Amino acid sequence: MSARFFGVGCMVPSVIDADDPASWTKQTKDAFDAIPSVQNFRILDVSDLNFCWTGDGYDDPEKKEMHIPGSGVIAFEVKIPMRLQAMKLLELDEVETFRVTTLFDYVHPVTFIECVDAPGDVANPSMALVVVREFLRDELKKRNSPAELLTLGPSPFHADFFLRVGDGGRPAGEGFRVEVEKTLSYDRVTYFSDSLDSLWALYSSIQEQFSYFYRFTMLRNVRLGAADNLSRQSQDLVKTFKLRGFRAYISRNLTMRHSLQSVQLDAVSARLEIIHHKRDNVDDLERLYPGDDDTYLKGHLEKTMGEDYIEEIESSEKILTVLEGRHSQELQRFTTVTFSLVGVIVGAFLTAAFRSWWG
Repeated sequence: MSARFFGVGCMVPSVIDADDPASWTKQTKDAFDAIPSVQNFRILDVSDLNFCWTGDGYDDPEKKEMHIPGSGVIAFEVKIPMRLQAMKLLELDEVETFRVTTLFDYVHPVTFIECVDAPGDVANPSMALVVVREFLRDELKKRNSPAELLTLGPSPFHADFFLRVGDGGRPAGEGFRVEVEKTLSYDRVTYFSDSLDSLWALYSSIQEQFSYFYRFTMLRNVRLGAADNLSRQSQDLVKTFKLRGFRAYISRNLTMRHSLQSVQLDAVSARLEIIHHKRDNVDDLERLYPGDDDTYLKGHLEKTMGEDYIEEIESSEKILTVLEGRHSQELQRFTTVTFSLVGVIVGAFLTAAFRSWWG
């Protein structure tokens, strides 16, 4: 074996009705043990369900809120014959056995999947995430399992990872060096060590950085969701303003002020979210990388934390400003006309009353 090949992602088992570590552990193990292709399934050191999974932070996260371990390890092997693989994504047809390791962490869980039985080099080991994910989801669904697979993209992370014996590249943690080859598709990240048996040590070395990457990704998705929601609400208000007819005119003048204020508050909340995320992410990044040395993963973390979607928020705010001005003008005209009509009606009533009184 000249190298070891693996991909990185976030693929986490969850059980909807598990309310304590023992129940979660038993139901998860039973679900995976029921799949004949899964071998040596182990759950280690799970002592809590303190991590609150909220989906991808973007698509209705409330519906996906589940509690999973904040610490511990899941490890197993799965053999997937080529005829059962959903997509032929690996260059070598002979790759059918995958070793899956999920490390739970209070920051965010991370999954590593190794191509175990490759007879030679694997061009894109990251695609093992896709093969394993789709196979396990199908198997769990066929058995009406209480367990399901939760994922957070990018899964796979957009790089192929290799561990080789040697001393090339630059330092990358204790006992490892790294070389990064940028490509038009996935980057090729090769770690060097004095032994191929150090793969677990490599996982442990890079796991924290990936934990923060996926945390930053989830927070980024929250910001994206807030910006998209703000844009959608602004466009709905624009459509309301374009409606014609007496009923639309009356309804708009009676309800638009409340609708505008509600969306404006959402805009303020979106901006506050950006401020809070930026402050927390900067603190996390400084703690994670106390020195000045640049690393491959640091760049991905910085890029993710920098995606704040402020342009989308500002565009929505401009729309709200225009609509607020138009509404104020329309409301002023509406009020003038209303009071004029009331004056006419009251005047007519008083005239009729006086005539009746004086006979």
